[in-house]
Amino acid sequence: MGTLYNQRMLRRGSHLIFGILIASCSYLPSSQKTPDKAPVAHTIQEDEDTKISRQFRREAKKHLKLLNNPEVEGYVDQVGRRLLSVMGPQSFEYRFFVVEDSQLNAFSVPGGSIYFYTGLLESAKSTGEVAGVMGHEIIHAKDRHLARISSGPDPISILGLLAMILARGGAAAQAAGAIGQGLAAARQFSYSRQLEMEADTLGVKYMAQAGYDPKGALGFMKTLDQQRAVSQSDIPAYLMTHPMTQERVANMELLIRSLNVERPRSDGPDPLKKIQVLLRLERHDEAAVISEYERIASQNPDNAEARHFIALAQQSQGKLAESRANYEKARALDARRPGIDRDLGRLYGQTGEFQLAHEAFNRALSAQPREALNHLYLGELFEREGNLRDAARFYLDATRLAPLSPVAFNRLGLAYGRMNRPGEGYYYLARSMLLQDEDARAVADFERAIKILGPNSPRGQMIKEELDRLKARGR
Repeated sequence: MGTLYNQRMLRRGSHLIFGILIASCSYLPSSQKTPDKAPVAHTIQEDEDTKISRQFRREAKKHLKLLNNPEVEGYVDQVGRRLLSVMGPQSFEYRFFVVEDSQLNAFSVPGGSIYFYTGLLESAKSTGEVAGVMGHEIIHAKDRHLARISSGPDPISILGLLAMILARGGAAAQAAGAIGQGLAAARQFSYSRQLEMEADTLGVKYMAQAGYDPKGALGFMKTLDQQRAVSQSDIPAYLMTHPMTQERVANMELLIRSLNVERPRSDGPDPLKKIQVLLRLERHDEAAVISEYERIASQNPDNAEARHFIALAQQSQGKLAESRANYEKARALDARRPGIDRDLGRLYGQTGEFQLAHEAFNRALSAQPREALNHLYLGELFEREGNLRDAARFYLDATRLAPLSPVAFNRLGLAYGRMNRPGEGYYYLARSMLLQDEDARAVADFERAIKILGPNSPRGQMIKEELDRLKARGR
């Protein structure tokens, strides 16, 4: 796999293999063989899928560097939710994560945990391409493909198999082989041609239903092929587990033509461009971003996007006066540009211009009332002003709009603590811990909340019921 990942795994590989293999020993598929090329998924029950997903998340976050950027995470989550919205009821709760790694890779875990690498997000040419990968990975999870390739006469631990994937290459792979050479030699993890075709077909159909251009899925295949052509010795990690064939490409081309999608839904400028800039800023690449977009702005002074991205980079550098000038110029050029008022509101908050910040956030909320980031950052503004009551109100709104994101729950819990409402504070901190799969810490905070609020109070009884469900889940 990629160089950066292998360097990290050189130090941690054997620990990852041991940790996940031991943790997953109770999740072995049935050993019954079926004659089909793609076995029927009967080896793992749905509740076991959820347990596997949770256990994998706990182990993986110790060894993968997960990105902590609410806007990037929110973007990936929104793409996933939009696709799920046309797929009907789901058997489990999907979670989306971003791994800070330059590899062109993504994978899904039984039970609906889906991981996107920053290298893939930066290599994609459009949100349509991101949606193409996302739809493909959701189908792998939804239709339980990993369980299907893991059944048969030589059953293996699914989490152990995933550990092998994560540790592929370098000393980590050698450690995996030392633990079980037979396991490593018996199977090279990759989806079968039949399962890849199934994920392609259904993923593209759901893309079209969700309003994405299905050509994005084909575009990503071409991106993979170009990457492979550039470096024959370093095959993209995604191709190791998702083999690409001419048959798959031809099938997808035929399918796209049959869908006859003339006008995919357009929501304005592609948000992926901003996400890619934010990822560059995470790497402290501000100077290069400014140079690139100043060149574009000099060629086209009316380019609002260029001004917006320059302002983001300058804000990241702490050059707030220059950033403000470019944000305001971008807004003057295109007042409806997505996210411009939210970013302006945050900048004004940093400079202490609270009235201007509120005006900007009011515009942002008017344009996107259901955007969780607008509520989260407005909560931060109120907290900066010392208005904890309104801060808590907007943090609470953010938790309702993004109920699987731990950030707003954490901020809400801390705000209640500062308001001298520790019972509520501990409750929301527990919810944040639960979303981070920190069950022991969640239990401790739930118990503190119950003790403060009173076990016989209506609120205490409600929290106790939630605590009892959590404890039962761990048995």
